[in-house]
Amino acid sequence: MLKKELWKNRSYSKVLATTAYSSIFVITLTVFFVFVNLIAPYPDIPDNLGLISLKLDYFAKHKDEYNAIFLGPSTTYRGIVPNVFDRLMAEQNREIKSFNFGIDGAIAAETDFYLKKIIALKPAKLKWLFIEYPERTLEPYINDNANSARGMYWHTLPQTLLDFRLIIELQQNLIDKFFAGYATFKSCLFRSLWMGRLANFFKVKILGLELFSDEMPDYSRLAQESGYYAQDWQALDKHKSWHQFFLDNLKDDYYQDVEQLRQSNISPIKPYSLKVLKEMCQYISAHGIKPILFISPIVQERGATAINLYKQSDVLPLFAFNDPEAFPNLYQLDRRFDFLHLNHQGATEFTTSLAEEFAQYLKREKIAASPI
Repeated sequence: MLKKELWKNRSYSKVLATTAYSSIFVITLTVFFVFVNLIAPYPDIPDNLGLISLKLDYFAKHKDEYNAIFLGPSTTYRGIVPNVFDRLMAEQNREIKSFNFGIDGAIAAETDFYLKKIIALKPAKLKWLFIEYPERTLEPYINDNANSARGMYWHTLPQTLLDFRLIIELQQNLIDKFFAGYATFKSCLFRSLWMGRLANFFKVKILGLELFSDEMPDYSRLAQESGYYAQDWQALDKHKSWHQFFLDNLKDDYYQDVEQLRQSNISPIKPYSLKVLKEMCQYISAHGIKPILFISPIVQERGATAINLYKQSDVLPLFAFNDPEAFPNLYQLDRRFDFLHLNHQGATEFTTSLAEEFAQYLKREKIAASPI
């Protein structure tokens, strides 16, 4: 009996000691990472965010040259040609120099983060900020974006809480929403503890690995095009093969989606998503810049929040091109790269239509401002 009690006590002591040492190790490691994060915080323009680093770096150096910015996801990045827009506006006697700050795969919380970073740079001449609001989906968590340097960089605590609220509002099953929430929490935790930067340092300096698996655009061409880069300029075989697969196998599905878009009604209002976009526009206006909403010619219904905000506002302009009846040329197959993206020809025509709409808007504003 005595031996049995001694054995139990010994086993209990081992468990207790193991738990104590493990707790001390975790606390020490956490304190270490927090301390490192305090003395070596994330820089304003990191060099490990791929395309975003290129755009941030270039724009920061030339910010006072631009008076218009296009901000949005890949449909902005691949769809708005600043040089074409500026030339067409010059023909209307409007001096515009614009920059495309579209980001592949950007979601609402990430777009809001970079909106604040752009304005924090205090571009002296910035007068108009065109914003394509990316409706929140769960797609970014199908891949490893949550574990990437890019994913961690924008996951400050405020942006993470914002993203949580957008995830909760989605009409998705609870399991998908749970994993999306877990991914955004993990990105925030890694950012807060500096662990993401340590992992990147280990990959590059110790293992000699590349940080970017996707093809990076040519920097000189990206600068020459003021941030625009056509989808069909990408040289990787996977881009070309996907486009060919789209043409050979998915064009019937594409036309069905276009037909559904013609018949679809606006999605129900998402209150928190609407609040986020409204606050983004208020933030832009508070800095003396005019917010302008636009919707690219895509075949999914992703413009509901922008349309609903426009209906509630008396001052916000909206240029919506997600209408195959009004803009049939933008939905022709020879203008498309895939379901979401235009090719360069399509982007040029889309930009032309946007410039025409914007020129008409400026004329109306001038007339409205003229004394009677």
